[in-house]
Amino acid sequence: MAWATSLTHAVRKGFRTERVFADPWTLARAVLAVAAGAVIGWATGNPLATSMMSVGTFICGIGTLLTPLRHRFVNALVMALAFSCAVALGVVVQPLRWYFLLVLAPVAFLGGLWWALGRAVGVRAYLVVIGLLVTADLSPGMAAGFEMAKWIAAGCALTVLVQLLPPYGRRYAAQRRKLADVYRFLASYARQEAEAAGSARPASASFSAARSALGLLPQFARPTAAPLYGLLGEAERIRRTFYAGQGAGAGRVPYRSVAEALEAVARTVARGRPAKAPEACLAELAAWQGSSAERLLPKIAEAERLAGLAVDLRRGEGPTPHQEVTALYSGAGPLSGGVHRLAAALKPGDPLFRHAVRVGVGTTVAEAAGRAVGDFWGHGLPAHGFWAALTTMLVLFPDYEHTFARGISRPIGTIVGAFIAWGLLQFDWDHGALAVAVVVLTVLSFLLLRTGQHVLNVVLTAWLVFLLRDTGTPEGPVAFGRPADTVLGALIAMVIFLLLPTWHHQHVPVLLARWLRLQARLLPLVLTGYSDVAAVDRAGMETLRSSVRRVHEELSEAVGKLPHEPRSHRGRWSEAELRRVMAGVEDVHHATGLLVEHLPDREDDVVPELTEFAAPVGDHLSALADTADGGEPVPPGALRAVFDPLPASGGPARPGAPEPADGVSPVQARALGSCAKLVTAIEALTGELDAAATRPPHGRGRGRGRRASGTAT
Repeated sequence: MAWATSLTHAVRKGFRTERVFADPWTLARAVLAVAAGAVIGWATGNPLATSMMSVGTFICGIGTLLTPLRHRFVNALVMALAFSCAVALGVVVQPLRWYFLLVLAPVAFLGGLWWALGRAVGVRAYLVVIGLLVTADLSPGMAAGFEMAKWIAAGCALTVLVQLLPPYGRRYAAQRRKLADVYRFLASYARQEAEAAGSARPASASFSAARSALGLLPQFARPTAAPLYGLLGEAERIRRTFYAGQGAGAGRVPYRSVAEALEAVARTVARGRPAKAPEACLAELAAWQGSSAERLLPKIAEAERLAGLAVDLRRGEGPTPHQEVTALYSGAGPLSGGVHRLAAALKPGDPLFRHAVRVGVGTTVAEAAGRAVGDFWGHGLPAHGFWAALTTMLVLFPDYEHTFARGISRPIGTIVGAFIAWGLLQFDWDHGALAVAVVVLTVLSFLLLRTGQHVLNVVLTAWLVFLLRDTGTPEGPVAFGRPADTVLGALIAMVIFLLLPTWHHQHVPVLLARWLRLQARLLPLVLTGYSDVAAVDRAGMETLRSSVRRVHEELSEAVGKLPHEPRSHRGRWSEAELRRVMAGVEDVHHATGLLVEHLPDREDDVVPELTEFAAPVGDHLSALADTADGGEPVPPGALRAVFDPLPASGGPARPGAPEPADGVSPVQARALGSCAKLVTAIEALTGELDAAATRPPHGRGRGRGRRASGTAT
């Protein structure tokens, strides 16, 4: 039943049609490059030039349509250089024939490894490897191969040149989009708070995306972009204020007006034009009073001021970003960050390493199978294995859900597209008509790029059939060989995944243990800041917080994939247990944000009692990490036994204490209250892990860490 349910989900996902389109101006530039290449090819009367320039403009155009984080010219230039070099390398290795597989395997492995830098970067790496496959399989010899490579490079150059055309948009457009997403998320959170009275939890995915985008800016550009960094820091402070405002008194916050104000900041940042919230909302915020207003309104006002400065960025005119943001980016350049992520993915235990191995092995096996079908059995196009290899590569994603969804839907779209193209080519088409058809099909492919594999491949296969027909290749072998190669490549991809899988039920405990160990390093740093203001290592703390957030997102994503995997029932925790464990993780994450928000700025506000509490928290979380790794469970109550005696009896750390004790400032009382919430959250998580570890396995495999008494809780 688990496999049947999982496959049903994969089929539904594979055939889900989405309305996701590229930016109109980006799409127009990509189309212009394709049209220019077709005109040049038609004017020269050279079918090879027409088809190969179409390949160059098409592949590089896809590279520009995928989510860009750098300037569009830089993005297109890097893609053009990488694809052109791969095409030239394919010509060089083409005489190796079957020995080419020894080159393909490591290159495909590296293409899979580049997913460590993001999904869009990973797909671009796939496209570069496809460039190697095209000429290594299709070029009839060195001279003809370099002729093909020349025209493909010309098409790539056209894609780069059209990026110089207006409109130019605002500076740092990608960074603006990601920051606008952050403020839209905060506005969405405020609306949820208005409806659910404190039940929503601000997630961190949009914040991490904005951090990554700002991290790609080179050091020399960062002074000019200071308002953007400031906006990120202010968004962090607003989110932590939301954390602090949850619970008692949350209903008195005019969340709808707060949402409108944050939405106006998002529009200002994204469009580069000042935007204002409705007057009624502004009037409600102006009349709002109380402690929540004192904490939140100045932050919203500062975000509005920074958004106004971000409308027209000029060097030397921006403010200095918040200390937490400058600490996060101090000495961290885009190159060093990318190298660090690639190095982390190279570790054999990392899921992306296994994904890269799958891509390397699967692409090589599919190339060999495709060549064998032509060379030994005479079916399809002789010696052409690239379409099967291309399919395997594009089907293989780092997770089961996407791999099987694409493996099922892609062949269906290809078969339909091949029949359509074959039918159309039964009529007479001259060179000019074929060039126009290729341009039209390319435009449709660009438009449908992210709507779904079944939709895209109908047009994409028709494009390929017309393209090869333009070079004189009979349409019969192309129209019917390509669907067969697609089915072969998709089957190989799914079999390779099953032979070398990534099951998230195995990865969730690893991620949970990693998150707990990072928290065991972070929280002692934060608590040290409560006992000694001068001892706070802001750079180290922000670096650790960034790592904690990234692992927390990976953990949440992995848990979200479990319901769609056929072996999720083999996990260490049942669905209900995992739901409670993740609720405990969210509570600890939430409590950590509160502690960071309330860090004292003056020595008068320090809480000396917390000096001796930092080490026990770190030790307790380290022990919980061992439990998540399969070690002995930690009995609940130990951490509270350490914390409760720290403040005076009946003091501010006691839940429900109405007023601070004598001699305790409100800042100290709030700090101790936040610390009490942290203890409660950690103890709740401890109890869940202890209960899950000592409970009978209920058919999920052998129990781990069971108490000697064998008593089930």
